Amino acid sequence: MEWNFMGKGSAFYPPFGNTGAYMLLEKELYLLDCGERAFDHLYYHVDLEAVENVYVILTHLHADHVGSLGTLISYFYCLRGKRIHVIHPEETVIRLLILQGLETDAYQFSREMPENKAGLRAVPVKVQHVENMECYGYLLSDGKETIYYSGDARDIPVAVKRMLFAGELARLYQDTSTHDSPNPSHCYYGKLEAEIPWEWRGRIYCMHLDGPCTELLKEKGFQVVEVEQTS
Repeated sequence: MEWNFMGKGSAFYPPFGNTGAYMLLEKELYLLDCGERAFDHLYYHVDLEAVENVYVILTHLHADHVGSLGTLISYFYCLRGKRIHVIHPEETVIRLLILQGLETDAYQFSREMPENKAGLRAVPVKVQHVENMECYGYLLSDGKETIYYSGDARDIPVAVKRMLFAGELARLYQDTSTHDSPNPSHCYYGKLEAEIPWEWRGRIYCMHLDGPCTELLKEKGFQVVEVEQTS
């Protein structure tokens, strides 16, 4: 699986853009979240007029993860006559989109990943991020490899770490923060350092960064996602 990152920043660090990624396979577009700046990025990097099917996998409903979802839905429904797939374990996204003037006749909602040409499976993993919202990471498999995408999470679930240490995950994309607190909403890099032995850190790709900390994280043995640049 080759995911192209549209951004690697947190909501409060605009220089790195909204964290999210896409994968294009023939005429099918797959998205991990759709933040405020995602549609702009896709507009300049993907031939949207050639896309036949779109699958948007949502981790949670904060604006930096769903901010341009309505625009993407409207683009394909109004200009292309197509209903994109919106995948999320909770129906709260339906209520959010209704408030934006989008009824379910404009898109297709699914709690689980529908069948698709990539053979992509997306298994939701409940994570702790904030108290007032259900949030999820995903185990993503295409029959060749399995990866984990955390969304926003204060830690790595025990079952996911077990898979990592068993060599079952090709890559683990983790929301990473340089700020620690008694009640964190993102994963402090010191926690990663304490829990992930050096020999496994090369499989950890840090994202959702809250500042210019790339060199710090690389010095600790972790990877940092690369963002697709505008040509």
